[in-house]
Amino acid sequence: MRGTILCITLSCLAHGLAGQSLVGTWQGYWARSGDTMAVTLYIRRDSAGQYGATFDADRLRVRGIPFSSVGATRSVITLVLRGDRTTATFGGVVRGDSIKGSFVEDGAPEGAFAYARSRGSAKPLFDEREITFNNGPVQLAGSLLVPRGTGRVPAVVFLHGSGAEGRWASRFLASQLATHGIAALIFDKRGVGQSRGDWRQATPEDLAGDAAAAVARLRAEPRVDTTRIGIHGHSQGGTLAPMVAVQSPGGGVAFVIASAGAGLPMDSVEIFSVLNSIYPQAKTAQDSADARAYTEELVAVAYQGHPRARLDSLVTAFQGRPWYFAPPAPDNSYWAFSRQYARLRPLDWWAKVRVPVLLIYGAADQRVPARASAERIAATVQRNAPDVDLTVRILPGADHTFRLAPGPGGWPRTAPNYVPTLLHWLGGR
Repeated sequence: MRGTILCITLSCLAHGLAGQSLVGTWQGYWARSGDTMAVTLYIRRDSAGQYGATFDADRLRVRGIPFSSVGATRSVITLVLRGDRTTATFGGVVRGDSIKGSFVEDGAPEGAFAYARSRGSAKPLFDEREITFNNGPVQLAGSLLVPRGTGRVPAVVFLHGSGAEGRWASRFLASQLATHGIAALIFDKRGVGQSRGDWRQATPEDLAGDAAAAVARLRAEPRVDTTRIGIHGHSQGGTLAPMVAVQSPGGGVAFVIASAGAGLPMDSVEIFSVLNSIYPQAKTAQDSADARAYTEELVAVAYQGHPRARLDSLVTAFQGRPWYFAPPAPDNSYWAFSRQYARLRPLDWWAKVRVPVLLIYGAADQRVPARASAERIAATVQRNAPDVDLTVRILPGADHTFRLAPGPGGWPRTAPNYVPTLLHWLGGR
């Protein structure tokens, strides 16, 4: 889940809970400030009698998000979902096949929730299983979603965004593809989940190699049509996508979806991203000018190896400004990461791409310059391969993750054309 993950404690004050089973699927909603979001809760119990639970929410674009712990007594069940931003507490009463109650979240108005037990037994339209594969000595672990049936199907490998991203981040889109007849391979980034290695020490070439190894792994699947294996990369993954396409052995990539991929030098993208984060806190024109000077110097040190002297003087001068943030500690992985990505020239790789390409961006992206990136990548592809099937889509009002401004309940809304655009483009190819 790319946005806020709630830390949830669900206290169900059950009447005779010990005599009724909570195991199963519960369909329901969360509601707050006149805004309602559909949520599906799955509760299970293992052979040792321990409860576990996950939830799906299309609006949050998540599937199978696990609660970190589940506890139950005769009258109370507690589900905790660890996150990094907020804590919400849900308390409700279980009556037969319904759970109803209210919840509170840090600093937000009180909300209500309700669930009803689902009696349906519809099976998903795809099968999912665990797989492993290797890029040299590094073993990577993931999940393969394959549409039910007997024929050979196209497939997509999902590349990672920046940071510690697990397979869960792509599960929603992967399940959308698998439901529509396209196999999907999602995997944990190096050092995340069940994958070995360390993404903090990885070069762009290492990460592109991991994705190329995933493509090679798909080629060994009997249900996968090896002539129709493509890649989908978002943000960092979209930036690395052309490298993966070019370097995959045997021309293994048949199409590329680059989502919010950078088409400018990486230091320019970093300046754009940082300034969009801190400009809202600048109070005057001089504040804004100082924020830019500080950001440009920080990035020059990180990406170009400039001496620290001027940056240190700006730290002294600007501490206490409302927009100010301290540089990362000397041992922070940011510095090594920045020097590695300073070498990356995405357009050099795009110049070598010879397969169909979809470039998709949010017009309100605050992390990657959307229109400039799209224009530069498209011009590079068309100049070097005029006959390549190239599609560019920039979705109005959408941010870096293709979300619109939150509704009154504070939950994000996905740009309505985002998923249909992906499915339509894939269906045409």
